[in-house]
Amino acid sequence: MNWYVYVFIAAAVMIVVTLAAGTHIMFSTSVLSDNYKRRAKPKSCWDENEDDPRDVSMMPMCIPYADELLEARKWIKSNPLTDHEVTSYDGLTLRAKYLDADGERRGIVLLMHGFRSNPLHDFSLAIKIYHDMGFGCLMPYQRAHGESGGKYVCYGVKERYDVVSWCSYIEEKYPGSPVILDGISMGASSVIMACGIGLPENVKGIVADCGFTTPVDEFKFFMKERLRLKPFPFLYTASLVSKIRAGFSFNGASTVEALKSNRLPVFIAHGERDTIVPHYMSVLNHEAAKEVCDASFLSVPEADHGMSFLTDRETYTEEVVKLIDKCIKPIGE
Repeated sequence: MNWYVYVFIAAAVMIVVTLAAGTHIMFSTSVLSDNYKRRAKPKSCWDENEDDPRDVSMMPMCIPYADELLEARKWIKSNPLTDHEVTSYDGLTLRAKYLDADGERRGIVLLMHGFRSNPLHDFSLAIKIYHDMGFGCLMPYQRAHGESGGKYVCYGVKERYDVVSWCSYIEEKYPGSPVILDGISMGASSVIMACGIGLPENVKGIVADCGFTTPVDEFKFFMKERLRLKPFPFLYTASLVSKIRAGFSFNGASTVEALKSNRLPVFIAHGERDTIVPHYMSVLNHEAAKEVCDASFLSVPEADHGMSFLTDRETYTEEVVKLIDKCIKPIGE
């Protein structure tokens, strides 16, 4: 056998090994859940030893608000919370905590957190605001997070069905209660993508903060801007592996396409300094939404990822109140 044949074989083997290793690393870090990788008891944000918001490793941009966030978490935990669970369309047990309104309930907010996060981390201050407005707050762990089941994070492609399941559960458990969907980051993409598969009639409006348009677009951005890597070939081989192992591909759902069939009022927010999910993705979502429904957009110049509410709380809250007033009657009317 000629020497160049050996060189060709060696090069082919190196390419295959590199491709396999790169694909495995990307799939493992982006799709496999932390619970599955740790092989340990799922960590609960409701435990006394939960992550401290003052820990800089959690979310550095939250540090200026850490004491306020900690007090909000303590307030939430001091209230009577009830446990709830549903079975997903593909057989997973999904779990949530619920904080009911004081007195007459105006409606229920379904709060969907982001990637590798939890409801207390993402919504602790917002929960109190909704509660003060007369809303109950249902706070699920997304699939493959915390106390909910699942091996794979699906970036809204499967989570959109979980949103529908929770909305149907609310109607069953609290009949007649109008629902507002509120999602941040991957949670925002999940609630918007749910529009494309049909939401139950109890859903009246949507709040979506810094959501991405499609998983593949988000991965392309992250690889290019944060990792300085080309999407080809690892992004596409990882998507194929995800399709085979996890049952979804990275281009399996689109918020822009979902919004084209939406008729509910939508409030979209995004920080212009976001380095995790690019600001332009919410611009695209708003452009699609305003063609078919009542859609408002808050662009916050100084806000990083998921920080629009904390950065401009007054304007953000005003927009949420406007959305709610459009679609849910005040108590007593």
